[in-house]
Amino acid sequence: MTHDEARLLIGAAPGSVSPTLAAHIAQCSQCALFQQQMQRMDRDLSRLLAAPLRERSDTRIRALPVMPRARAAPVAHGFYGLMALAASLVLSVGMAFVFWTLRPEPSLAAGVLDHVGRESASWSQVTPMTAAATSAVLAGADVALDPADTTVTYARSCLFNGHWVPHLVVRTAAGPVTVMVLNQEHIAARQSFRQNGYSGILVPAPGGGTLAVIAQGDPDLDAVSRALGPHLHWTH
Repeated sequence: MTHDEARLLIGAAPGSVSPTLAAHIAQCSQCALFQQQMQRMDRDLSRLLAAPLRERSDTRIRALPVMPRARAAPVAHGFYGLMALAASLVLSVGMAFVFWTLRPEPSLAAGVLDHVGRESASWSQVTPMTAAATSAVLAGADVALDPADTTVTYARSCLFNGHWVPHLVVRTAAGPVTVMVLNQEHIAARQSFRQNGYSGILVPAPGGGTLAVIAQGDPDLDAVSRALGPHLHWTH
């Protein structure tokens, strides 16, 4: 046993001595002296804690000062008070309307990318969908796809901005691309975007909505859109 180990045991319990510690103390005068000092300190502390506390004769109970309450401002009554209240309500409603109308809206491209990102497993589908399954998805959007030269590997009706829209993955010469038919979204002109490894375009559709084409990487999406165009037929 080392000196540090012996002193650690003595400090933890001055009155307790194990056989190993006793053997060390019998051969070490420094640890024996340390034990005596710790035992004396332990007895002194025990007597101090056991002694009763003396009562003080100068103890007095003093009341805390009572602070006067601030008086509430008088409430305006009558016609002018009602006018002030109405004006404050109109101001509050007006400010809320301004903040609501000026709040930033997420862009259509950002919404499309977010939706495609949440369905990223659609890119890995390789088994072609049947023509009947694809037509059933497109039927609700008043769009038909000519399957002659088009291979669809993914076809779902997805909820987008509160509307059910067709979400397709079509195999093209540039690789798989996502095609979304957004009849409820209207844009004035073609838009392109690129983010997080995806690139896409939004094209005004002949039926009045928007056609979104998204791909991984940076293919020529205008060429892809032109190649798909002849196979998409709006039925309304």
